[in-house]
Amino acid sequence: MSKYLFHFTKGKNAKDTLVSIIKEGKVRDVNQTGRICFSEAPVTTLAPMFEVFRHYPYPLYAPYGVGIRKDVIYQEGGRPVFYGDKTDEKILPKALKWRYELYNPEKHDFTWLREWRLPKVEVELSFDNCFFIVDTNSEIEELWPLFNTLDVDIDAQPEDGGALVNYTVNILKRYRMVSMEDISKVCMMNKKELRKELSKQLEEDCLHGSSWE
Repeated sequence: MSKYLFHFTKGKNAKDTLVSIIKEGKVRDVNQTGRICFSEAPVTTLAPMFEVFRHYPYPLYAPYGVGIRKDVIYQEGGRPVFYGDKTDEKILPKALKWRYELYNPEKHDFTWLREWRLPKVEVELSFDNCFFIVDTNSEIEELWPLFNTLDVDIDAQPEDGGALVNYTVNILKRYRMVSMEDISKVCMMNKKELRKELSKQLEEDCLHGSSWE
């Protein structure tokens, strides 16, 4: 289904919560349940869901989140949940009950989330193991300083009538990012296309230039 598992924020402060995650470089168990929840549903199929959520005052999730590589979550101990009724819950060993989620086709059906759970209080994020999702392209520009670090090298050489200044700007990208706005436009994007789009965002890049002073 997807090489990533997605963790979305919620509530009226969903964007602020995402900013905190970016700054800390961690996803935390803020509800103190002893686990962190994710969705295995591909982000391209979730885009239409967020369009529906926009019509509700208190939607289940907001279009701000982070996709973490599934193999990383698995290595940390994350596993998909068991969907079943109360009888299924009773026969599960105590050590596996943290993976149980009630399924009732008439009243309680969250199977569309394809939920995974990680039995830890936090998970570390890095450039290689995740990418972030924001709602709009303008928010990518707004949050650019949180995702990137600049290192400027300047070499000034005396010349007749002034100085020739050569500069190199090294851009170190903390994380990759994509907007739900773009995802919605290409909601048929497959895994290969998404991977290709994210691969364009290099961890380190540089700009060269010169000017007279």
